[in-house]
Amino acid sequence: MTSEEFRLMVAGNIRRIRKINNLTQMALAEKADISVGYLCDLESGNKWGTPETIVKLASSLNVEPGQFFERDNQKTDNANDLLMLGNILKKGIDETIENFVENYKNIN
Repeated sequence: MTSEEFRLMVAGNIRRIRKINNLTQMALAEKADISVGYLCDLESGNKWGTPETIVKLASSLNVEPGQFFERDNQKTDNANDLLMLGNILKKGIDETIENFVENYKNIN
């Protein structure tokens, strides 16, 4: 693998994981406290992220930073995608329950 291929792999992984989390570039940039332009450069492979940025992105996407550096492996990707989907669903369920409890309190 060349350094160019590696950079594009990392860029693609960031973009793929962002899309799995159903986030726009703007939403992810906001969550990770980076500029949209910088995220665009990362996802296109034009720039490398600093370790701090990689950690911010991983935290915002609920993944480990190392997942950005994994080769495309369909089995691993599917497992990681399911894990991330589970995290997203759990968050949605938790928010729904919180809203229900809050609305119930307001009714009574």
